[in-house]
Amino acid sequence: MLRSGDAVLARTGIGRERRVLLAGHIDTVPIADNVPGRRDGDRLYGCGTSDMKAGDAVFAHLAATLPDPRHDLTFVFYDCEEIEATRNGLGRIEREHRDWLAADLAILGEPTNGAVEAGCQGTLRAEITLSGRRAHSARSWLGANAVHAAGPVLHRLAAYRPARSRSTAAATARACRPCGSPAGWPATSCRTSASSR
Repeated sequence: MLRSGDAVLARTGIGRERRVLLAGHIDTVPIADNVPGRRDGDRLYGCGTSDMKAGDAVFAHLAATLPDPRHDLTFVFYDCEEIEATRNGLGRIEREHRDWLAADLAILGEPTNGAVEAGCQGTLRAEITLSGRRAHSARSWLGANAVHAAGPVLHRLAAYRPARSRSTAAATARACRPCGSPAGWPATSCRTSASSR
């Protein structure tokens, strides 16, 4: 276990092949007609109940109840997410204890609507390795290869932009589907856009 400012970090060391990092911030948004907290059936309402105490509670429960996890786990509960970036605890941990952030997969338990997000107002970086016949990169490819097989996924990653609304997201998705086929990219008609080259 490690204490860094007001952040608390803990990790297992049982020698698993992979490591999963579970992170959440411990501060909350300012009080704004959300106190006192209350329970209504199976729902909680109040300051920080979803942003992000719900995610922290799930991670703390996992830490307390998983005696023999499939993967080694790192838990990062950090401070100052809700204020200016210069004081952000995760940034401090990255500067001072970078080795604690090494993992094969990192999950931030913040989204408040139960959806999984691939990035939020930030940058998504992915390393993708494909096998198969080589495609010519300077012009449209008219044969079938590994890039065409992975085309729909690669294109969505290349065109990903955090959207302000569902209508913006839908417009972006329509604009970045060069062949218009929901089943994938036909090898004989695919013309990739500049954003996916």
